[in-house]
Amino acid sequence: MTTSSFHRTQGIRGYKLQKTEHTKETEVYHLRSTAKQKDCPSCGSKNTSLVETGHTRDIRGLCIGFKRIIMRLFMRRIVCHECGSSTQEPISFCSGPYVRFTIWAARFVLALRVEMSIQAVAKFTGLNWETVKNIEKAWLKKKYRRILLKDVTYLGIDEVHLGTKMGFITVVRDMDSGAVLFIGKGKDGAALDPFRKRLARRASKIKAVSMDMSSAYRAWVEKVLPDADIVYDHFHVIKLINDRMDTLRKSTMNKLEEEQKKELKGRRFLLLRNQENLSPEAADELKRLRFQYKDLGTVSLLKECLRNIYKLAPTYELARTAFHLWCEKAVASGIRCLKQMAKTIRSRLEGILAYWTHDKLTNASQEGFNNKIGWLIRQAYGYRDEEYLFLKIYDLPNLSTHRKL
Repeated sequence: MTTSSFHRTQGIRGYKLQKTEHTKETEVYHLRSTAKQKDCPSCGSKNTSLVETGHTRDIRGLCIGFKRIIMRLFMRRIVCHECGSSTQEPISFCSGPYVRFTIWAARFVLALRVEMSIQAVAKFTGLNWETVKNIEKAWLKKKYRRILLKDVTYLGIDEVHLGTKMGFITVVRDMDSGAVLFIGKGKDGAALDPFRKRLARRASKIKAVSMDMSSAYRAWVEKVLPDADIVYDHFHVIKLINDRMDTLRKSTMNKLEEEQKKELKGRRFLLLRNQENLSPEAADELKRLRFQYKDLGTVSLLKECLRNIYKLAPTYELARTAFHLWCEKAVASGIRCLKQMAKTIRSRLEGILAYWTHDKLTNASQEGFNNKIGWLIRQAYGYRDEEYLFLKIYDLPNLSTHRKL
């Protein structure tokens, strides 16, 4: 390879090729800088001398075919006659003074990471696994060093469980673009406090915040974003009544004989599944269960009524009337879990009705994003580097969870 070829294939300029060594898997190119003079990095003086150190440094270059490329540089120091400093001559084709791979090699690694795992990239390039990870980590830190909130008007807040070791995190996303705006450790208002300063200038521009029924998030939003509406995601409203219905199923089952217990034990998903998704046989079985277990049947029917409010109510006013009627029926049933649900709905009715105020704003995409976070963790069998994991979550909206064969 000629000296001029280095610029075209490795992005290297200002170095002269002196000799080449060949092995079965590696090409080693001995390079020496052609610069005659360098300014002092400390004081900027031109009154300097370049002194040979007698040492060499190996830098990994961009692979050529199946050959791994090593640039072996003869190192020099910049001695300043003004300030007296002695500094190592910077390597122009590396991103930092302690980096052992070229800028183009790093770009190659990032291109491979789109379709390959860290382990596969490390094996193909001959780089250390940690080196490949750090290349991507440095690129992600630069990419997400500053996340703009300029056009954000709708926020989505939700917690995600990352396992027993890392616990819960709170993820804030732009509901319009899907971009991740902030990740905090924990699942309460304190997890969002570092985001408060960034959000201060945009507080008046935020129209609404979609969230679950968490009181901690509500208190934080009311304090930090007093002009924004809180929208309780309808998925969590239905999930809450499903959870209470399942608790009733368990308590009912505990009062039965062993044979009857077995029958009700296997009907959990039959009760929780949406009625329109049931097969004709399953629908008949559900009717039988509703008739046989009166309280469960009443809760199951009112759950479907609650779902139908979201499906059928076209306006804020009709939805408000429907929720009031639903609460009256729930209280009149005398069933404890329905009375509790009615109390919850009445206390948070404005947040529930904000679903209609803000063009049926929902946090469903956030739930889907939580599934993508789970996919990300499973792909790596867990993450030891928390900062790297958070950076990958920031980049997750740009990744596809489907691989082409």
